[in-house]
Amino acid sequence: MITLPAELFHVTRTVLETQLAGCNALARTAFDSGAGLFDVNVNLARDHLAAATAASNKLLFVRDPQDLIGLAAVHSHQALNRVHAYGRGMAGVASDLHTRLGELGKDFAGTLSRTSIE
Repeated sequence: MITLPAELFHVTRTVLETQLAGCNALARTAFDSGAGLFDVNVNLARDHLAAATAASNKLLFVRDPQDLIGLAAVHSHQALNRVHAYGRGMAGVASDLHTRLGELGKDFAGTLSRTSIE
């Protein structure tokens, strides 16, 4: 016959292990999402630096105000494209995080319901 303290110890240990596994999975997900955000921001900074270098090199050879206006139009269009790419990258990271957190929630809820029945 199993005594009450032994059953309580087993249930408590199972619940704590489940919670610890859930916290570890949540921490991994948060870290991976942070790494994704870092990658998106580093790529944006790299693109902006390259665009600024190219623009400054082209500005050195501008002689006509019309050329300056054309150069500004081209670079503003490229800047908008970079902003759109940044938004898509952030949306991708957020979507991935949402999906992974949903899966973690379902897994954690399923694990809790199974451990409480056992």
